Amino acid sequence: MSRRMTRRVFAKTGAVATLGLTSLEPAAAAKSPERGPGAQGPPDLEVLDVRPYQLMCVVCRIGHGCAKDLGDARLSEILAKVREDPKIPIRLRLNAHSVYRYQNPGPEEDSPEGELFNAKRDLDILQKLGLVPGDARPALDMFERLLAEVPTAKGICGYGAVTTETWRGCSRAASGDYEKGHDLGIQAIIPPRDEQEKADFKKASAAAIYQAKMLRIRPHHLMCMSCFYGARMEKLAPIKEDNLFEAIDAIQKNPDVPVTLVQGTCMICPPCSHYDTKTGLCLGGRSMALRDEKKDLDVLQKLGLRYGDTLPARELYDLLYERIPSTRAICAWGDGRKRAPEWSICGDPEGNETYRKARAANLGLKS
Repeated sequence: MSRRMTRRVFAKTGAVATLGLTSLEPAAAAKSPERGPGAQGPPDLEVLDVRPYQLMCVVCRIGHGCAKDLGDARLSEILAKVREDPKIPIRLRLNAHSVYRYQNPGPEEDSPEGELFNAKRDLDILQKLGLVPGDARPALDMFERLLAEVPTAKGICGYGAVTTETWRGCSRAASGDYEKGHDLGIQAIIPPRDEQEKADFKKASAAAIYQAKMLRIRPHHLMCMSCFYGARMEKLAPIKEDNLFEAIDAIQKNPDVPVTLVQGTCMICPPCSHYDTKTGLCLGGRSMALRDEKKDLDVLQKLGLRYGDTLPARELYDLLYERIPSTRAICAWGDGRKRAPEWSICGDPEGNETYRKARAANLGLKS
């Protein structure tokens, strides 16, 4: 069985019907110009409690060649839930004897190697992840963090020398299975979006932009459009991953087209690999969606606007370039400091040259 899976959830006709020709957000978002897809969240959100070592075990079993059945009921359950919903929060719990004991799950899911080994292995993993007991992240974020920070099982699941039986470790530690699973990447854990589905959404959403009498764009995407334009001024052309070109082209052709600032995903997003067709939410890993939300609010604050406000594109960009002369204020958090993986910086901490070029050219808008 192929290890590469897809999450095609809409057929071609379904994609066009879902997107429509004038609005790219789900029906729930259209009820209010200020509230985007999933803004309020479900009242009974499921949280998946997982031991840190179980994250590594899932990767290890995939590296061994397992697909859906990982040879362990609990590991198979975790993988199935994560593949069904990459947004599901994973909360890491372990047995601690310190002030973190409030989240202790008990020994029921300890592996057979013993209490001390289980305690050390879980803490070793948390230390490498830069997290603490009880921390929770969307499943996609959690597994991407694991792959980024824990490339090997050596020194975690087993040790170079067995000092006593207490520290013999897991029998799979030296098998190379974890390393094989790690090298397969996130797509082996969470299926990527189907390429044909992306192409269908690209076609429908691009057409919707050109036919729209009003564009719906999230605030920080105004800056993304600028960086896109500044990097491609000589050869501006569409790409398959988003509709940045189409939004720029539509505004250049009609600088007075109304632009409404929306919360969450917008008309630029549907072709993206991280766009969730079921909810209209962004599934961007490494907490991209969280960073984007802060950038949106930062842009609104700088511009003195709010979600739902509508301005002619020309006026909106005049205001943007007047109030935000550099990406440093928004994309580098104002001080250029990366305080955690979730708060990474987009581009140059001192400000992106591509944005400066687009600002100098006024995004190619004619006077």
